Amino acid sequence: MPRIHGSLRHVKLFIFPVLFIGLFLLLGACNESETGQVQVDTVAADSTGDSTAVATSDSAAAVEESGGFFARFRRNGDNNDENDEAEDEREVVPVELAVVRIDDVPSYLSSTASLEPEKQVDVIVKINGQIERMLVEEGDIVSAGQILATLDGAVQRVQLREASIRADNTEREFRRSDALYQQQGISEKEFQDIRFRYEEAQAQLEAAQLEMDRCEIKAPFAGFIAERLLDQGQHVNMGAQVFRLVDADPLLARIFLPEKEAVHIDAGQPVVISPDTHPGLELPGEVLRMAPIVDRRTGTVKVTCRISQMSALRPGSFVRVQVQTDMHPQVPVIPKRALVPEGGEIYVFKAVADSVIKVSIKTGYSNGTVVEIIEGLEIGDQVVSVGTGSLKMGSRVRALNESEIETQNALANSTPMGEI
Repeated sequence: MPRIHGSLRHVKLFIFPVLFIGLFLLLGACNESETGQVQVDTVAADSTGDSTAVATSDSAAAVEESGGFFARFRRNGDNNDENDEAEDEREVVPVELAVVRIDDVPSYLSSTASLEPEKQVDVIVKINGQIERMLVEEGDIVSAGQILATLDGAVQRVQLREASIRADNTEREFRRSDALYQQQGISEKEFQDIRFRYEEAQAQLEAAQLEMDRCEIKAPFAGFIAERLLDQGQHVNMGAQVFRLVDADPLLARIFLPEKEAVHIDAGQPVVISPDTHPGLELPGEVLRMAPIVDRRTGTVKVTCRISQMSALRPGSFVRVQVQTDMHPQVPVIPKRALVPEGGEIYVFKAVADSVIKVSIKTGYSNGTVVEIIEGLEIGDQVVSVGTGSLKMGSRVRALNESEIETQNALANSTPMGEI
């Protein structure tokens, strides 16, 4: 019996600490402000219960650790909830939307060219001499016949004076001879010789005057000075180039198109010219003329286009030329930047409530800024035009241009709705 009572006593000593630990674990899980610090009363034990006291202290430490674990668990749960809310906020992607609307869309043949002036000449010196004055500089606009520079003309002035004196003398002699000839005072042969000398002197005077006029370098037509090649005081020989004169209104763009495409183009067709230096700028023009032959080496036809608005363009500017060949009037369109090419197909992100869906579409003509929609969307649908790179099926979006969308919706609602 004593042995049985001893065993029961050990069992009791084991059960009480376990119950005690369980109670503290329950309290630590329910109390949010619990710091995990639990005070444990010292358990008195006799000489046979020292091991029990040690076990009780270890159990109290375990309870303390368990309370801290639950507190951390609850705090981590709160942090996870906050992170989930923040993640939900980040999932809302700011975008710009566009409404499917009605517009005219032309078809173009595109090419590139460098602009050329309609007239361009090198102004040269026609006599030998020294440049006395430079009257214009590069970039100056000049009129036809305006003096651009002058030569010293010393030799030409002397020659002109000699020719003038000779012409005066022969003229007086011719008048006297004419009077004598009328009175039959001299023979016809003498009169013809004097008349010949008189006409020769007049021709020499005109030649000397022409040489003198060549001392003034003049503009052959109106335009602007593109380049000045000589300096004041420089000695020049006949034929030396002094200026490059350009008439840049209108400007010409010469493009070369395949023969099978050139058959769709005639003189007078409208063109659109877009310089690379001014993105978004489109200037109107027209087809001026077409070459009557096909280049045998390239199989292309030269098409000369004219643009009458100089604007920001200048000779030599690189431009893109679009020749209009057809027009689809009053068709549904969206901005071209809304297209998402993928795997040989074309998609758009269509806005539905506060999210988007990915829709496959078929397109038609495009004019560079908008594209015709053949099927896949309805008039009035809203598509993402800016911000497509951050989207996927079902992404939540927030429109940054709500006021603009309202205006576009009003315009779209004025057009009969229908499946495209």
